[in-house]
Amino acid sequence: MARMLRKSVLEATQKATQSKALKKITAGYELLPPAEHGIRYILWAADSAHAKPTPAKAQDEEVAATKSAPKPFRDPFSKENLEEELFVTRLHDSHNLVLNKFNVVDEHVVLPTIEFAPQEEPLTAADFRALWTAMRGLDGFAFFNCGYESGASQPHKHMQLMSYPSMKEVTGLDMVRLDPPPLLHFINQRLRDYSTTETVQLPELPFCHFLHRIDVPEDTESGEASATLLTIYEKVLRQMNDTPYPVAAAQPPSSSPLPVAYNLLLTSSFLFLIPRKTQSFHGIEVNSIGFIGSFFVRSDEQRAFFASHGGPMELLRQVTFPPIPSK
Repeated sequence: MARMLRKSVLEATQKATQSKALKKITAGYELLPPAEHGIRYILWAADSAHAKPTPAKAQDEEVAATKSAPKPFRDPFSKENLEEELFVTRLHDSHNLVLNKFNVVDEHVVLPTIEFAPQEEPLTAADFRALWTAMRGLDGFAFFNCGYESGASQPHKHMQLMSYPSMKEVTGLDMVRLDPPPLLHFINQRLRDYSTTETVQLPELPFCHFLHRIDVPEDTESGEASATLLTIYEKVLRQMNDTPYPVAAAQPPSSSPLPVAYNLLLTSSFLFLIPRKTQSFHGIEVNSIGFIGSFFVRSDEQRAFFASHGGPMELLRQVTFPPIPSK
């Protein structure tokens, strides 16, 4: 199954493009000059058709919205709503693999549970089994946005994956398994100094995060791999939840702490978990993809931020919590 998966995704993409089921976001990109530690970042910018609405247009849309009755929520991943043109395959009778309807890069796929589960629920052995199979088949990395502040946009539990070859094709960067997106590549290189049993906070990353190496041979059976991944994830998640964070200003002092939103990135080499403080800064939204060093801007003002406010790492610092002090 794994070897045929990427071929199935490519075939589904071609058909969905022809049928116009895919609503590809047309965007240009630029590679920012190497920043601290030699890391290069990718900046995407939508064309005029996908840019932020002008004030007049936004006002017209707001007026129109107030005149129409609110629409009930439509779960795009439910059995009755799942678009046939976007469907790729079913994995292990627990998840569907579907194309991302609004993609910037081809081979960006979504992995929702077949039966509804809340997005805020922790990942399970079944989730990791499906992820491992998809990662091997796509030659890619996976990510999970958990909670509003993480950039999550759908309440139905789903993970996402992007292939390294598709990003290489668009950006020209060499993104094979041994050379993933720049920030992930930097992390992968630095983690070689640490053991496979410890949770790591790299001093070069100026925000709270939890990293753990993964030592699972690629030919490991998906059930066995998922057990290892789940053990690492649960360990890191406990450490994240045991870490004290500043209480949100809107939260009453006497109330129970709200669950911490987080982004999770998974490669064949490591698990990367980042607790989130806020969804955006300076109008620039950040989800898991921001932590591979890739950002999407919708205006010249947002683009200017990267040149005048400390750059990409400052943006990541602003949407996260401070690093855990060394003991």
